[in-house]
Amino acid sequence: MKVQSFETHDYSLRSYADTLRAYREAGYAVTSFERYLAEPRERHMILRHDIDNTIEQAARVARIDAEAGCTATFFLRVHAQGYNLLSLPSLRIVQEMEQLGHEVQLHLEGGVCGWLGGDDLEWADRQRAVFEAAVGRPLGGFSSHEPARMGGMEFANGLLERWSDSVAYHAYETRFMMPDMKYLSDSSGRWREGHFGLWVGREPLMQVLTHPFWWFEKVPAENY
Repeated sequence: MKVQSFETHDYSLRSYADTLRAYREAGYAVTSFERYLAEPRERHMILRHDIDNTIEQAARVARIDAEAGCTATFFLRVHAQGYNLLSLPSLRIVQEMEQLGHEVQLHLEGGVCGWLGGDDLEWADRQRAVFEAAVGRPLGGFSSHEPARMGGMEFANGLLERWSDSVAYHAYETRFMMPDMKYLSDSSGRWREGHFGLWVGREPLMQVLTHPFWWFEKVPAENY
C-alpha cells in the first residue's frame, strides 16, 4: 500500500527550515534587506525577523537560515525586557549573526515618551545612538515595533528622511509592501493569509516577517 506524505506547515523549526529550502529550490533568492537592495532578483524573498523578547531564540533561527543558504535581517530592540543589547551575551550573538552573513538593524520602539516625557522623535534618536554604540557602526535600516504606536508610515518616512546620512530604508516602505511586494507576517502567532510555506511560487517578490519567539523545536512551551 502506498503511503501518501503530507508537508506540514506549522510553527516547528523543522517546518521553518523545510519552507526555506522549498523557496530556494523554487529559484528564490532569500536574503536580507541589504542584499535585496544591492542585488534584486526576479524571484526574491526578503526575510525579516523582529526580535521582541529573547535574542537567544533569534540566534537559533539565524543558524537555520544560514544552513538553508539564506540571509536575513534581524531587527533588535534597545528597550526589550528580555535582553540587553549591550550585554556580552547579546553582543556575541550579534557578532555570530553577522559572521553568518545576516544583517542586524534597529527594531524601533514607540510610546516611551508617555512615561518619561519628550517625544517619539527624541527617543528615536536616542535609540539609534544606543544601537550604534552597541554594534559599533552606523545604523542602516529600521523596522517599527508595533508601528501604530510610532505614528505609522508618516512618522517612519519622516524619520528616514531625518536619518538619510546613513539609513537606507525602513521595513514598511511602500516598495516592500503590497501591491509592489507580497507581505506575510506571523504577528501574534497567526498567519493572516496562511503559512508562508503555502506561498512558494505564487508571488515573485515577497517580504516575510517572522518572530522567533513563536517557533519551537518540539513544543511551544520550550520558549516560555
